[in-house]
Amino acid sequence: MMFSSLRSRLLLVVTLLLSLMALATAMASLQAMKEDSQQQARQVLSVATNVFEQLLSDRSSQLSQSVQVLAADFGFRRAVATSESATIQSVLENHGSRIEAQLVILLSPQGEFITSTRPELDKSRLTGILSESQWQSARSHSTIQLIGDQAYQLVLVPVRAPSVIAWVGMGFMLDTELAMQLKRITGLDISFTMVQQHLAKPADIEWLSSTLSPQSKPQIQLAAEQYAPAQTEPVSSDDASYLSMTRPLGANDLQDGSAQLWALLHLPNSRWQQSYQHMREQLLLIFGVALLLALFVAFWMARSITRPLQRLTRFATELGKGQNPESLPQAYGEVGVLSNTLSQMQQSLSEREQSLIYNAEHDELTDLYNRRAAERQVAEFAQQHSGLLILLNIRQFRHINDAFGFDTGDALLQQLANRLQQLKPKPELTARLGSDEFLLVWPEQPNCMITALASLTAPYALQQTSITLRLSIGYYAFQAFQQHPLPVNTLFRRVDIASAHAKQAVDGIASYQSGQDESHFREMTIIQQLPAALQHNQLSICYQPKVSLETQSCHAAEALIRWHHPELGFIPPDEFIALAEHSGHIHLITNWMLDRVIAQAAEWASHRPLRLAINLSPFDLTDTSLPRRIEQLLLHYQVPANAIGLEVTEGAVMQDPTRVIAILQQLSDLGIELAIDDFGTGHSSLAYLKQLPVHEVKIDRAFIRDIEHNAKDALIVKAATELAHGLQFKVTAEGLENQAGLRCLQQFGCDTVQGYYFSKPLSADLFIEWLGAFPQQHEKFQVMES
Repeated sequence: MMFSSLRSRLLLVVTLLLSLMALATAMASLQAMKEDSQQQARQVLSVATNVFEQLLSDRSSQLSQSVQVLAADFGFRRAVATSESATIQSVLENHGSRIEAQLVILLSPQGEFITSTRPELDKSRLTGILSESQWQSARSHSTIQLIGDQAYQLVLVPVRAPSVIAWVGMGFMLDTELAMQLKRITGLDISFTMVQQHLAKPADIEWLSSTLSPQSKPQIQLAAEQYAPAQTEPVSSDDASYLSMTRPLGANDLQDGSAQLWALLHLPNSRWQQSYQHMREQLLLIFGVALLLALFVAFWMARSITRPLQRLTRFATELGKGQNPESLPQAYGEVGVLSNTLSQMQQSLSEREQSLIYNAEHDELTDLYNRRAAERQVAEFAQQHSGLLILLNIRQFRHINDAFGFDTGDALLQQLANRLQQLKPKPELTARLGSDEFLLVWPEQPNCMITALASLTAPYALQQTSITLRLSIGYYAFQAFQQHPLPVNTLFRRVDIASAHAKQAVDGIASYQSGQDESHFREMTIIQQLPAALQHNQLSICYQPKVSLETQSCHAAEALIRWHHPELGFIPPDEFIALAEHSGHIHLITNWMLDRVIAQAAEWASHRPLRLAINLSPFDLTDTSLPRRIEQLLLHYQVPANAIGLEVTEGAVMQDPTRVIAILQQLSDLGIELAIDDFGTGHSSLAYLKQLPVHEVKIDRAFIRDIEHNAKDALIVKAATELAHGLQFKVTAEGLENQAGLRCLQQFGCDTVQGYYFSKPLSADLFIEWLGAFPQQHEKFQVMES
């Protein structure tokens, strides 16, 4: 936006304040100047008016003296008394010429016209000069009268002999010449006017004489209220070119429609307006220059304030974007404090950023690079160089933690990390990927790799004892792929494949071999598609009969899962179950199997009760919710607990004997029969075996396959059968394939057998069909009788 920045807002505020202050000051100054000029004009008019009135008064005094001299003249009085017209006319003319009076007049005692020096004047107008009250008072009178079309200043004095025998008067004409004389004295234009009053509208003015130009007279039109004897304030003309002061002449009647004589004193406005205009222009110039100077200073101050703030803003913006801005210049005051604060913030952020970057790329325990940093550096290194990628694991590291504690395990990892950093030749990269996994990158494949790594197996001193490590080492030799880069995930996957093979190797060392990716892809496909396969019923269940040797009948079967993949074809159960255990999907398979098998048991229970055995994974036996989940399924499908059996391996019991035995006891308490599967191949302890709440042991097929030819297998089966019977367990032999093996098992006293000799695993429909035909298969047992 236009005023979004601090600089623009500051300039706007300062400009508005200065402009308002300058405008207010200018208006106040101009108003004061205007009022002063008007006051001066009023004073000039007032003084001029006083001078004008004084001049008229002086003329009146002059006339009064001359007239009194004339009235006191003996010869004149005698001539008046004897009515000598010629003498009277001669005396009047002589005395009038002495003072240059324009009019000398003689009136009767009642104010009637007798004679004058101006015979052309209308006698009727001269007769009414004195009112009745005036000639009866017998005192001298001074007046201004309109006689004809001219105004005269008259002084009338009574002629006594000794009573009043006549009135004699002399007068000066109020003409243009007089107005010019008065103008020269007062400096103002003078007008003598006759005004015909009309209330509430402009008066009709008849100009008798004036010093004004003809063009100016029509502009001076005054309202009736402005022709008042008490008017003391000047009035302005219509075009404001003159200020005029009105003064009545003689005894004017203020009644509407009466004719009145007025003197108007005109002061041209141009005189003081020019002065006012000149002063206004100078003042505006001063204010304009002052405002520009103030704006320049404000701009400079705003810039001096905002420029450091802009630098600080730009600095903070770049700092916020993670950039490394240039250092700020030295500043003072509040800006300096802010600048120092931002500089310290930059330093703190830089240190914190370095710390975060370091922590993000390094393992907290060993101070080696972590997986994220290793992936980035390996990708960069492999683009330009060939080398050797090594993934190193500590074998049975979990047992070290269990035996010595996690603190000791952490200390062991730290010592191992120190030895890795001291290897010769020195690796290009040393990183800890997680837990006990360490990654090494050598620029080339060293011939002495095994020798160099052998130093890692030397005893480690921990807790006043020494620990010797067994390591598994998987490695992958790669070529620089400048033209055809391989994803870093491919490098890590291949060395991880080599590490997996190393864990299975006797010497703990294995390298990646071409083609192992396909096996890895197959495993990844199985792991990724297993959940969807369960949801879409791609997996199926087969049932392998369990035949009782004592009754020569079949009342039980083992449920076996099968997976025919649409692309991979048949996937052996051992393969995808092992992958499910490693990927955490085994609980999906277990839940699916339990639901399907118990539902099948419910379907068969109505016409042919069978005990269906289900294999459990070692991971299932650590799930404390398993007994409750099985109980709910039995209740849901209305199946008795003895309709199913659960088979577990010896190794599963050994993972966590206490928890596994507790869970097995809960299952046994439900009425479910339990069996130890693959008996003889695990690492179970007889001490735990006697504690297990199981009902059956199943001898592994490895001892049954060649029992008729291998005396050792026969001895093991015989001993295992006797041991199981001694512990009150039933014995089932797996993998029976021929008649000779059946004869041996019968001799050793086995209770139940299963294998291809009687039937391979069958689908549910085929199993029911086989079960119906089984009683007719007497020839299968003839070997027993022979």
